[in-house]
Amino acid sequence: MVNTKTIMQECMVTDNPLVSILMAVYNPNKKWLLEQLDSLDRQTYPNLELLIYDDCPEHRLDENTVKEHITAFPYRIIRGEKNLGSNKAFERLTAEGQGKYFSYCDQDDVWHSDKIRRMVDVLEQTGSPLVCSDLEIIDEDGKHIADSITKIRKRHVFREGNNLAGYLLIKNFVTGCAMMIKSDVAKKSMPFLDSVIHDQWLAINAALAGRIEVIHTPLIDYRQHGGNQTSILHGVNNKQTYFLERIKAYRVRIEDYRERIYCDELMQTIDNLVDFYDARIRYYNKPSFHDLRTMMKYFRIAPDSVLIESVMWALPERLFKKILDLAKKGKI
Repeated sequence: MVNTKTIMQECMVTDNPLVSILMAVYNPNKKWLLEQLDSLDRQTYPNLELLIYDDCPEHRLDENTVKEHITAFPYRIIRGEKNLGSNKAFERLTAEGQGKYFSYCDQDDVWHSDKIRRMVDVLEQTGSPLVCSDLEIIDEDGKHIADSITKIRKRHVFREGNNLAGYLLIKNFVTGCAMMIKSDVAKKSMPFLDSVIHDQWLAINAALAGRIEVIHTPLIDYRQHGGNQTSILHGVNNKQTYFLERIKAYRVRIEDYRERIYCDELMQTIDNLVDFYDARIRYYNKPSFHDLRTMMKYFRIAPDSVLIESVMWALPERLFKKILDLAKKGKI
């Protein structure tokens, strides 16, 4: 006897484009990982695959852990032979994914059950290459901190529409775990740049391909803890690390943009960024009125950075560290 219910379910699945959830893990906190896996398994969207890249050869992910918590759709674990880091891990997953859409996933968050369904609906209705959502913030124990990422990152401003690539070169508002992108756009973005986090690079390429959509409600509980890779001013502890991470490293990134982005409309923006960062490098090494004037010319690009760097040379290290601590806590 033919099971018509099964046939109807299969048709429903077939009518919904495949979404690949791309998850990179590195020696995860087991409790957080289980909460994340359970939230993936509760997704209301019916056509999913989960690809996991295990980026820690020294502490392998137990497949039984995944098997017990992912029961609603197929999964596959890719074992890395050596630690690649998050960018290369997500690049490998991007190459392996088979879905029409990719949804990037961290190991320590909790997704709302309708996250994928709502994002697919937006992309299917608009034809846009990328959609991102707001994020609810939780702490290490899963307790609510804020109902929007904009409450803890004062300078995080969501933007939607066309022609956003120039803005995204400078500031990123697309958080990788809270976005969905067309797979063909993601694959064309390969290889990922080493100098920029994968979500910003993907967002730039999506903006070059079309309109960016935003869902202004949280679709994910974003866990904030001491090990967050993309926390504000990550790796910056003093003047020297500020210079290396926030000025010199960004100058390398801009050169990578110049080599990889083939868009005449963005060349002037990139040239301006070169001029801006070269002046900041010179000013850090030897303050001068000429370079300060150049920095002020591009003040709108990074007003907070220009303000602090214009007087940083005169600030005692202890005072500068206090300013960094306040910035990291989102108080300034």
